[in-house]
Amino acid sequence: MGMSTGGGGRQNSAPMTDINTTPLVDVMLVLLIIFMITAPLMQNKVPISIPEAANEPDSTEERAITLNVQDKGNGMVQYYWVDDPIGLDGLEARLALEAAKKPQPEIKIRGDRSVQYKHIRSALDLAKRKGISKVGFVTAPGE
Repeated sequence: MGMSTGGGGRQNSAPMTDINTTPLVDVMLVLLIIFMITAPLMQNKVPISIPEAANEPDSTEERAITLNVQDKGNGMVQYYWVDDPIGLDGLEARLALEAAKKPQPEIKIRGDRSVQYKHIRSALDLAKRKGISKVGFVTAPGE
């Protein structure tokens, strides 16, 4: 890259310090033209008719089992296996039956807002001892 020192004479003896932007503009315009030509080519132009199907749940998927924990007041709780009331002994027996199934269903614990965590924790410990591997919690969506 050369540097122009101006023409002859005393007033033009100082070097020219301005940047010539013409080559920069030329390069940018060439790049713009290249992108304008290649951008439409990147879109899929082959028309494809995609088949439509109804969204049905997989029949082989095992249904999740809901374990409800309800506060009865005075530190008393009631466990419900789906909709059936059950005690801790009955819960232990049902968890043992579900643990033996292949594949194991997911156990979803739905605790009442006022239930102390120790009651939910006892159900979790019982499920762990019986070999249940999939345990989840049901919560209400936040606002």
